[in-house]
Amino acid sequence: MDLTSMMALRAAAPIDQSAVKGEPGTGFEKRGDKGPFECHNCHFFHAGFCDNPLMRQRSKQPKNAEGYVKVDADDCCEYVDRIGR
Repeated sequence: MDLTSMMALRAAAPIDQSAVKGEPGTGFEKRGDKGPFECHNCHFFHAGFCDNPLMRQRSKQPKNAEGYVKVDADDCCEYVDRIGR
């Protein structure tokens, strides 16, 4: 899914920011203890980095030279797209 499609989807069903825990705008949490909603179970997770376009745009977490957000396998955010691991 491209960034435009993701933004349109989020605009249609916006996240209630007052209900989000963790980092404002993304809900990112270190070691969130969220089980199947952790980064290691998300198709945006690759070798310790997140390539979700909204995380890349909104997160204040450290990023690599390509702009991918540094995450650990047991972190989590509002954009987890589970792959069923």
